[in-house]
Amino acid sequence: MVTNHKKHQHGFTLIEVVVAVFVIAIGLGAVIKTIGTVTRNTALLSERTVAMWVAQNALAEFELDLENNAAEETQGTEEMIGIEWHWTKTIVNTQDPGVRRVEFQVRQDNDDDSQVYATLVTLLPIYPGDEIGQNARTGS
Repeated sequence: MVTNHKKHQHGFTLIEVVVAVFVIAIGLGAVIKTIGTVTRNTALLSERTVAMWVAQNALAEFELDLENNAAEETQGTEEMIGIEWHWTKTIVNTQDPGVRRVEFQVRQDNDDDSQVYATLVTLLPIYPGDEIGQNARTGS
């Protein structure tokens, strides 16, 4: 008497292996895309942070009256982290005659159509005897 016993094989079929590789490939693709996005956003955030420092430096110089503050619009440059940044300062009157609005915009290119990396806006008092665009350091 001959018995025919089929051996029970253990393992994965080719279809199961292909499906598993496909699922892993999709997951890795999503991970790689996310890493690329995070890297790009980190670089942009770094540039925006430095641009805000440039704007704050320009504001500090303006408040200390270290530059010509008579003009209603002034442009300047500052190098930081090896990048030359271009800033524009705009001074405008407000509805309150004792206050002026000062805005700084910072770009990497000296082109009005280029991307603005930082905008800093402040309101400053106009002291008696000041004209628009001038910054007196004394309150007298």
